[in-house]
Amino acid sequence: MVGVPDRPGDRFDVVLDFDGTLVDPNVAIILVEEFAPNGRQVAHEIDLLLHEGKIGLREAWRRQVALLSADRMGEMVTFARHRVPLRKGAHAFLDLLRAHQVPVTVVSGGLDFYIREVLEREGLDLPIRSDTLRVLPSGQLSVVHPYEHPTCRLCGICKAGIVDQASAERLSVFIGDGSTDRYGAESADLVFARKRLLDYCRKAGIASYPFEDFEPVTEQFRRWLTGVEPLPSRRGQGLADSPCPISRGLAGGPDPESAR
Repeated sequence: MVGVPDRPGDRFDVVLDFDGTLVDPNVAIILVEEFAPNGRQVAHEIDLLLHEGKIGLREAWRRQVALLSADRMGEMVTFARHRVPLRKGAHAFLDLLRAHQVPVTVVSGGLDFYIREVLEREGLDLPIRSDTLRVLPSGQLSVVHPYEHPTCRLCGICKAGIVDQASAERLSVFIGDGSTDRYGAESADLVFARKRLLDYCRKAGIASYPFEDFEPVTEQFRRWLTGVEPLPSRRGQGLADSPCPISRGLAGGPDPESAR
């Protein structure tokens, strides 16, 4: 059982996915649908390959960004600002965490330019860890991965590594929705999951709290933060047979040193 710190907020460190979690849509998909030639078909094909495990997130972004024009960046920014809604209950959830001084980081395999636009629109001042978009001298767009693992190339952003950076005195909480969130979920003490991530957690035996909008997430945190419910115990982090070196290392699998 985790010891009770002086402030309730010190009990948790929350990592929050963006696309399909904090916001309703997967913004990467709708940008391709809206701004790429034959976008709807291409977005569906890439998404299917990604979630069937036939390509990784890096390759998915490489294919998607190749179809987007740097000349339309302004339009894409405007689109994100005006057409990407927060998930129902998100403000109430974040207000609760802010009131209790619970640290929250947005950690996304998406792109910082549209994440920042939405957060700014909503008046949310949250740290962001995500991939970023760069315009090359040729005028082409390229994705940069500033939060990648030093050796592993499974993901563009190492969500598992960011989750694992939580203080040892805090429970790491991961909140996500997609199959690309699986390694963050494998590495966390507590998981809130929806859609494909929920399916994965159930198959992998990872205990998780299901949600659709943020109301049940907010209520569960309120019960913990006000002492109505005791803090949960840390679960066994990581999966020994995971392809993710962070997850495998946490579980005591082979070559745990590669996770650090």
